[in-house]
Amino acid sequence: MKKLLFILAAMLIATTALAQNEVGIYVVDDPSDTTAEEDACYMGPVGEFEIYCVLTDPFNENTNSSITQLGGFEFRVEWPADIFVTPVIDVSATNFQTPPDFLCGADIRVQRGMCTMITFTVAAMTMDPALWYITPISDPEVQTIPGGICVTDANDSFSISEAMPVSGSFTRPVFGMWFCVVDNEDVSFGDVKSLFR
Repeated sequence: MKKLLFILAAMLIATTALAQNEVGIYVVDDPSDTTAEEDACYMGPVGEFEIYCVLTDPFNENTNSSITQLGGFEFRVEWPADIFVTPVIDVSATNFQTPPDFLCGADIRVQRGMCTMITFTVAAMTMDPALWYITPISDPEVQTIPGGICVTDANDSFSISEAMPVSGSFTRPVFGMWFCVVDNEDVSFGDVKSLFR
């Protein structure tokens, strides 16, 4: 029984740890905790629309404090091949890679615990369900954290902190078009509950 309780506690701590430095894609540029899951889906008409790549709860692992000025970000955005996508990074940012890879130096102010890093103009001609993912940049030689993604703190000499997709995994989608993705916290809590059935 003690072993089971230890495993359960470790799972809950791991789930909680993912709440900082989460990268997600939303139909609004300021998702709230109460609407983040529904904001991660586009269910509107066919045509052109905008979506936003947002960092929530930016946290500096080195100083153990919140990031108030984002100094950079590094990740890849995997979008469906059959749609037209135009990414526009924050005006303060410079991308040293080619989209869909983003290795950006920036100076983005964090407001209300979040900041928009990229705005995507999307043009879809059909209502075919499509999924978007956040993954490490494609060139392993360039990755700052091997097999990972990261953000930097402009107010701490651009120190690096690990980030994660809001889905909790590089293999789980963070955004859906005409298909809603399930929030990682809900999935994890469901997995924990299933242990007791």
